[in-house]
Amino acid sequence: MLALIRDLLAHAEWANAVFFQAWAASPARDHEDLRRRLEHIIGVQHGFLAMLRGEATGGPSDGPPMSHDDLKAWAKRCHDGWADFATSLDDAALARTIHVAWFPDPPCVVTAAEAIVQVAMHSQHHRGQCMTRLRDLGGEPRNVDFIIWLWQRKPSPNWN
Repeated sequence: MLALIRDLLAHAEWANAVFFQAWAASPARDHEDLRRRLEHIIGVQHGFLAMLRGEATGGPSDGPPMSHDDLKAWAKRCHDGWADFATSLDDAALARTIHVAWFPDPPCVVTAAEAIVQVAMHSQHHRGQCMTRLRDLGGEPRNVDFIIWLWQRKPSPNWN
């Protein structure tokens, strides 16, 4: 299970980096809807990482969404945090339970492993929406399916 969890986190970073490359090359680089969606994706990734570390989660921004470059930098920092966190994982850490702060009543209590799977699935879901929107706005979407990452022998993310 531990190897799969680490692979899900590595894939998520690779897929986000691929999306940011496609988005940067598109005419939709400054599109507010895409910036808002990416802010949500990264915000959820950041929030779950904070919960798993026992830190405050914060909440969504009230103002306009961040710029493309600021979102990319935040995504990279967040993935660096996930990579660091993944090195500390073992079976006992994956079995530990956490309370998902934004589902207070009834309480949502999940294992760390389930929380990480949620992050990966949530990110992939919204990333697919963003790829579709990118195409609608004249960009060239990329296939970032998990199987593509495996087929390409688990490439490292390229944030440049």
